[in-house]
Amino acid sequence: MKKLSLLLLLTFGLWSATASVTDTELALKQAFDALHVAEDDSTVAACNRKICQLVNQAVATDSVFDHAFVTVTGLGSVYSDDNRLRILSWNYRLTDGSYGYEAYFLLRTKKKLLTEHWSSDNAQKPKEHGIYNAKNWYGCLYYKAFAQKDRYILLGYSMYSDITKIKVIEVLDTDSNQLKLGAPVFQPGKKPQHRCVFEYSAKANMNIEYDPEHQRFIFDHLSPSEPAFEGVYAYYGPDFTFDSLALKKKLWTLESDIDIKNKE
Repeated sequence: MKKLSLLLLLTFGLWSATASVTDTELALKQAFDALHVAEDDSTVAACNRKICQLVNQAVATDSVFDHAFVTVTGLGSVYSDDNRLRILSWNYRLTDGSYGYEAYFLLRTKKKLLTEHWSSDNAQKPKEHGIYNAKNWYGCLYYKAFAQKDRYILLGYSMYSDITKIKVIEVLDTDSNQLKLGAPVFQPGKKPQHRCVFEYSAKANMNIEYDPEHQRFIFDHLSPSEPAFEGVYAYYGPDFTFDSLALKKKLWTLESDIDIKNKE
């Protein structure tokens, strides 16, 4: 297995820096295939570095924003609903059970395509308060993006351990030369916070959906399987009730125990 990985890495090293994005897709497929079968951290790191090099090569081309990368297993891609933002992301697992994450933000501006590469080699649970950027990012896969003036509301998913998962409702601020995450626009309690973070069992699944007609996010309410496990998120999961965050006076405000059968 190690010989296969080394052979693939040597092949990648011969790849031309002037290859088209279509050609780069083939090399990316091989790099992700090698990453998925890597058995030690050094091989994982080498594969991940090569993937980053190839994505850097791809984002330097004019056609990358619209290229589908359909053959590349493991590369996540999401477009915003206004088609101005695209996020490419992936993750990898290390032998100690920790996870690393990579993300490329591609933003269409009036003058050019703005690109930023964010990396976290030791993913963490994001804090509910504070600003994140490329230097201190917590690590996440973003799978939905909704335009809201000069910012985007993102839905993200993360595993930073083997026993819990995280979902996050996040703000991407694009009104500057550098992107940043976080804005005090969520009010699940008395005071606004910069993001909403949901942690629950790795064995469970949580859904978050956006209801554009009513400008609200609807999501599963999480609770422990037994009262004794209050605060122990490895035992949390959906309890078949639903909450929402509805936009009221520029704040996403919590509405508990909503009736999703009657959305009027």
